Amino acid sequence: MIVLAYCAGLRVGEVVGLTLKDVDLAAGTIEIHTTKFFKSRRLPLSRTALAEIGKYLKKRQRDGVSIDPSAPLFWNAKRPYDLVTVKALLRDVIRRTGIKSKTGRVGPRVRDLRHTFVVHRMTGWYSQGIKAQSRLPYLAAYLGHRDIHSTLVYLTITQELLQHASDRFKAAAPEVLSVIGKST
Repeated sequence: MIVLAYCAGLRVGEVVGLTLKDVDLAAGTIEIHTTKFFKSRRLPLSRTALAEIGKYLKKRQRDGVSIDPSAPLFWNAKRPYDLVTVKALLRDVIRRTGIKSKTGRVGPRVRDLRHTFVVHRMTGWYSQGIKAQSRLPYLAAYLGHRDIHSTLVYLTITQELLQHASDRFKAAAPEVLSVIGKST
């Protein structure tokens, strides 16, 4: 669950709503159906995320859990997981890693995995020399947003992103910086 929440930038409700037929390991995709804003989408996943899902599916099959295509993807020994349980489980994982304190509301929340996905995607594009702004509409579609304005809410400014922005500005407008340097 945490792999999909982070690696695909999924909402917790989207993780809970996945069924076995939504996972296509051969194509390397998952299907997200009619979620927020009544959108459905097919998402490509990384090889590592697919490998983890594959391991989970093998374990699930060994444990004798339903293989009916319409069965929920995530299932414990007795029944499918519901939204409240998944949020609690993911919060517990985050706490056990030491990222979040054992009690209270201080530290990352489960929904911050989606924010982290967006920041890492933007940072990756900058690192690859890709003009990240041109990719925002694609990122918005991937996340199931109506437009890029909803996506920008998830963009937390990090030191690394600031450095990329500064480097791009220096490369794009060196004459401006030289004028500013002379006037100070």
